[in-house]
Amino acid sequence: MVTIEATRHETRDGRAWTLRAARPTDAGALARLFADVRGEGRYLVTPATAISEPSEAFFIGEMIRNESSLALVGEADGSIIGNVLVNVERNLVSNHLGTLSICVAADWRDSGVGGVLVRASIDWARQRGLAKVALGVFPDNARAIAVYEHAGFVTEGLRRRQYRSADNSFRDELLMAWFPTEEA
Repeated sequence: MVTIEATRHETRDGRAWTLRAARPTDAGALARLFADVRGEGRYLVTPATAISEPSEAFFIGEMIRNESSLALVGEADGSIIGNVLVNVERNLVSNHLGTLSICVAADWRDSGVGGVLVRASIDWARQRGLAKVALGVFPDNARAIAVYEHAGFVTEGLRRRQYRSADNSFRDELLMAWFPTEEA
């Protein structure tokens, strides 16, 4: 088991925040963060009406309790401002793989929080001996793609018309991955 120590950070604009391991008691706040970002209708696949906060909080709490996965939060002034989750596959043929998901509150974007969260997840994956960390991102999310590329993620492919939006249009999904053996 890899231990994550809480660390203090400062955003580019001088705001203080702490990166720490998520606790089961964070599940409700994380579900609210996801609901807020989902409500923007741009960054998360699941529509705002598709999942209830209590159901999502239960699922998040279970993931936090799973010692084979990573769940970190960014916290400022007692509020969750972002998180990163790496879910490790449990299948014998794919347990070398982690799937990353990240969420940052609107007021904390473009401040460096996302980069710290992604780097912390890579450090954890390296310590765990994972051979790959994968993610999916919408191709129009240039800010997130730049963060991932800066952290060493590479593009693996594009899944065209992967998701249907609330307005019945389709959205593509860009597949990216980090491989420890391909680092410079």
